[in-house]
Amino acid sequence: MILKTIFLIVPLLLILIIGGGFLVTGDFFKESPQICFLEPLEKTSIDLYYACEDFDEENPIKITKIDQDELVLLSLELINEDREKYNSPLVELGTSSTAQEHAEELLNICKTSYWSNNGMKPYMRYSAAGGDGAINENIAVIGTPEIQKYWTQENLEQIIAWNQHSMVERDELNEFRHAMNILHDDHNYVNVGIAWSNFCVTIVHQFEDRYVEWKQKPILTLNNEFILAGQVNFNATIEQIDIFYDPIPMPLSDQELMSSPPLYGFGHICSHIMCSDGSLPVATVLPNSDSNLGPDVLEGIMNQNNPANSDNVPLFVAHKWEITHGEDFTTFAIEEDLERLLKLTGKGVYTVLVWASPADNPSDGMVLTTISIFFL
Repeated sequence: MILKTIFLIVPLLLILIIGGGFLVTGDFFKESPQICFLEPLEKTSIDLYYACEDFDEENPIKITKIDQDELVLLSLELINEDREKYNSPLVELGTSSTAQEHAEELLNICKTSYWSNNGMKPYMRYSAAGGDGAINENIAVIGTPEIQKYWTQENLEQIIAWNQHSMVERDELNEFRHAMNILHDDHNYVNVGIAWSNFCVTIVHQFEDRYVEWKQKPILTLNNEFILAGQVNFNATIEQIDIFYDPIPMPLSDQELMSSPPLYGFGHICSHIMCSDGSLPVATVLPNSDSNLGPDVLEGIMNQNNPANSDNVPLFVAHKWEITHGEDFTTFAIEEDLERLLKLTGKGVYTVLVWASPADNPSDGMVLTTISIFFL
């Protein structure tokens, strides 16, 4: 006889039944191995339900074929439907493999983590794989290690649609951070990662802002020179460059990944142990705003007298800040000596955020890069 059970999956992953001083846990029950099937799921459903039954060793279940490429295209289609609904420009499918690699890595823990086993955060992974724009990442993990599941193409398509709707329309617990990322006007590409195991499904959306053709991606030379040069594909004002510092990433255990924060940020104040909702640069590079003063003189004055710099972020005035504007492009070449910073912070990961605004809309600031330099 095949025994069937209905499971309701809710955010609480562990329920302990306590009565009369007797503690009952999952190890107390000796049930036959079971396999669980997702009940029909609408995108507006609140919870996921599974129907479970004992394994039938005489009639094993045949594995169905699942087309991963179709799942990725479905995810892209749903993202663009929501962006169109909320008047955001459509995005194209990106070419970075880091979203898929992280989705597959998360199958080991069946839990959300923005950190990898090698200790890297999303912008580090993206940069190490050759990414040259700015990124922001969403992650979802559906399912738990408690019960084995049987997935079909239809199941996974339903989960993708349900997750997309939940992130955009029901993201109150995350203060709609997922929704704001999905709908952000500056995104023009998205890298999609989708993976599944017998226990969970992982979905990674890595949104990209790619507007720069690089002549020289940001680097730190052995002489402590910070150099970058390229062309923005619209007429832009490059306002400043913020530099964030992370210590050299160290390998993390599965337990450390499972207990990592539910969000991430740039720099050293956000680690796998604790992360506040904010980021603090270790340096800001600015153009020379006073042609009567040399960069070194102006830099000294600004660091001493700038009342807005209450966080004591060192300010650097670039020795070279060459900008050329065209009707629909802007070229730039920027160089600065960061020896003063590097003596203080030393080896680590320096992430470069170039801030710019369109010439026809100066109030609409945006980040052109989240490129990490591994200064080891």
